[in-house]
Amino acid sequence: MAGRIGSLRAALELVELRPERTRVQKLKNSWKKASPKERQEFATWLTLAGDIALPTQDSHSAFSNAPIANGRYLLPQTISRMEAIMTAQGMTPADVMQDMGFGANDRTLLRAMARKTCLRLKVIEALARWLRSHEADALTL
Repeated sequence: MAGRIGSLRAALELVELRPERTRVQKLKNSWKKASPKERQEFATWLTLAGDIALPTQDSHSAFSNAPIANGRYLLPQTISRMEAIMTAQGMTPADVMQDMGFGANDRTLLRAMARKTCLRLKVIEALARWLRSHEADALTL
């Protein structure tokens, strides 16, 4: 088979030393290599073809001023925004808590998302900052 295998990766996959990359891994790799124009074209196509609403500059400014909680309870649209960011970045509620400066073992955010329990005001304020920063990051990609 010498000279017939096109790459080292293909050879390693053939002898099962390296698993084949998943479609998600391939998409992530392609996204990183794409230019900003190519990313915008893909996002436009995805929005039109897949009926997926991607954030825009206008929607981001609307989100940044919108309340995220009613008192100490998260709003359903806030939970949806968080889940979208967490899914895109492969994060868990524990990762979000740690990212906001709380302990990774703090399960209050998980309970608030799953069981609709209340949050401390300090967590809500930190979550608002976290959402703004991560949604801004998503727009720059």
